[in-house]
Amino acid sequence: MAINENEIRTRFAAPATDEARTAIKTRLAAAAQEFALLVHELVPGSREESEAISSVELALWWAQAGVDRRYVPRGAVRPLTPADAEAACLTAMAEADIASAPGWV
Repeated sequence: MAINENEIRTRFAAPATDEARTAIKTRLAAAAQEFALLVHELVPGSREESEAISSVELALWWAQAGVDRRYVPRGAVRPLTPADAEAACLTAMAEADIASAPGWV
């Protein structure tokens, strides 16, 4: 993913919280906790166990950040980025030109 000003604003915006996001993040946290407990149960106490549990924690952090930053409820429309808006506009203009051409069926 290219880094642009919009992406920086998205990454450093305050987390969005609502019922849907909270429910998703709770499910993710429960799954991560279950896996971390399994690692603790099966991997002998060691640096490897510690790193594995830290990695689960990091994966949960990223997953929750993705929900905070990018989640769009079902049926909602995600706002277009400026580049996507420009592309959609150019496509619509090209289609309009083709549709208005003589002999268009």
